Amino acid sequence: MSKSEPQIAAEISAAERWELIERILGSREFRRSTRLRELLHYLGDQSIHRGATSIREQEIGEAVFGRISDYDTSLDNIVRVNVTELRKRIGLFFENEGGSEALHMEIPRGTYIPVFTRAPMAEAEEAAEEISAASALPVEIPAELTEPLFAAPPSPTRYRLVAITSLSVAIVSLMVAIFFWREYADLRRLAYPWQSEPTMREFWGNFFQNTAEVDVVTADTSLGLAEDILQRSISLDDYLDYKYKDLTSLPGLSAETRQSLAQVLNRNLGSVGDFKVAASIIALEGRTHAAHLANARAFTPDNVKTNNVILIGGPGSNPWTSLYRDRLDFYSTFDPVTHRATFFNNTPQSGEPAKWELSGENDRGYSIVAFIPNLNPQHYALVIAGSDSLATQAAGEWLTSGEGLAWIRRKSPHGTFPYFEVLLASSHLEGTPLQCEVRAWRIHPR
Repeated sequence: MSKSEPQIAAEISAAERWELIERILGSREFRRSTRLRELLHYLGDQSIHRGATSIREQEIGEAVFGRISDYDTSLDNIVRVNVTELRKRIGLFFENEGGSEALHMEIPRGTYIPVFTRAPMAEAEEAAEEISAASALPVEIPAELTEPLFAAPPSPTRYRLVAITSLSVAIVSLMVAIFFWREYADLRRLAYPWQSEPTMREFWGNFFQNTAEVDVVTADTSLGLAEDILQRSISLDDYLDYKYKDLTSLPGLSAETRQSLAQVLNRNLGSVGDFKVAASIIALEGRTHAAHLANARAFTPDNVKTNNVILIGGPGSNPWTSLYRDRLDFYSTFDPVTHRATFFNNTPQSGEPAKWELSGENDRGYSIVAFIPNLNPQHYALVIAGSDSLATQAAGEWLTSGEGLAWIRRKSPHGTFPYFEVLLASSHLEGTPLQCEVRAWRIHPR
């Protein structure tokens, strides 16, 4: 084996491997993620201290995420989603804070066992020795370089020439500095689009500069389809306990209905409009690495307590929005019998209706955008919920384009960016949102 080849893990002691895991757990990449720290701690403990050579997905789901021992991993992908994120965070650790680590660790795809290798240091050490030896060699200075530069005092003309040259160099240096400053500013805007202008930076900084992680939660449209088939709503409690799967055994359902319902509930479907909104938000984040995409079915109450939350989708397909209903002046409900969403106004102001609803208008929609404190007041929640996928997409475009934030800032021009609620009416043509108008709004001071 050559000096540059990594040494096999058998040559690395358990103490060295565990100390590396502890340094990774305490790093900046993991400091804000309780969930990923617990996951890495469990995988490391099983492989290093307990000698596990393989770990099953169900074991991780039960030990780390509180799932029952025989849960269906084909329907609940929480372990795979989090291990994928864990691999990314480990890579970022070794690219940045752990760049000088003597050991390297990764979790190869297809396994949940950490693999350790010793970083190749021989070439770097040899280069350092060569530099050190070169710096110790004596340097002989030619005699002509030790003679005076001028045999006589310089003339006034020469002084002017030196002054002009110095001024030219200063001007060129200033121009180069301005050029690189502009290049740096452009690169920073590309790396962190949410900082592109003051209002965007002021609002999105609540999420991307906060110490907590950001969960961007898209709707589970399988749930909405099941409600349509059953013509009844499914509560968040039933959704969390998977009780809605028992609905296939309700009396009065035909065999075809039971089969269709089972097929729908065994799928984890999403909405194109929801994903477009989520993609726009994550694109704004840039290289902040704070936001994580999650589906409503894989989300947990623990995430609500520990993270910032962005919920995307209406009440018929994202039941997590019901957690914030009592905190909002504007909220929506979905009737699975009429297939209509109704938007209510808890405290109508002068000229405002008590509710908004659509009557067969396929080219229009309503939506809510609300920025409020999370259930843990140290964190934040953002709700983007429309009467359908296109209305949700229109609300997301209104917010992420900067147009909506500028509108809110004009209503509250002073102090910290406020909490707010906005009810929007949108129009669309052939599946494309066209226009978004504010129908009612609330500003809540912080």
